[in-house]
Formats: sequence, structure tokens, C-alpha cells
Amino acid sequence: MSHMASITVAQAKNQFSDLLRRAQWGGERVVVHRHGKPVAAIVSTEDLQRLEALEDAQDVVDARAALKEAERQGTIPLDVVLIKHGLDHLLVRAVASPRRRSARPRSRKPAKR
Repeated sequence: MSHMASITVAQAKNQFSDLLRRAQWGGERVVVHRHGKPVAAIVSTEDLQRLEALEDAQDVVDARAALKEAERQGTIPLDVVLIKHGLDHLLVRAVASPRRRSARPRSRKPAKR
């Protein structure tokens, strides 16, 4: 496992290039603190790729569980949910089919009032 350092934002600003080298070549993980609270981490791209792969795997597990639940409990159509919650303005309205155009072009004159 990689070594993990902890530094302040001010230290990170002053040592940024060095921190990047340490993460890239040494695999070091650095937690950056502001006012005593961790706010970010500097990690190698290899570590980031591993983290993203773990997140992707968890997303697949969660999606499979959601699909099984939907099979067991059934689903509710989106339009029903939107209407129930007063969001029917988000529904996609059916677009009327375009009228047939006549062979004769329309007049471009403004309509009389």
C-alpha cells in the first residue's frame, strides 16, 4: 500500500510540482486540508483508474439490484409520476403532424385586421 501524507492548502500550493511527482512516480497519496478538514487528495492516475473501476463495478451491482426490484414490484410510467408530483409541464407533448402543402404557394401578404 502507498504512503499517505497530509498537508495544508498553503503547503500544497508551494509544493505542487513535487507533490505531483511523488504521486506519479512514488504512488504517494496526499490529503490536502483546509482549516483542519480534508478537502481534496492528490493521487496517481493509476489510483484514480482503480477507484473509477470500483465505482463502475458498484454501479453495475446497484443497477442489477434495481432491475430485480422493478421485476418484483413492477414499475410506474413516467407520465403518471410526473402528474402525481405536479410536474406534468415536463411531459413531452405529441407534435401534430404537418399539414399537407398545396401546390399553390401561399401569399406573403400580412393578414387584414
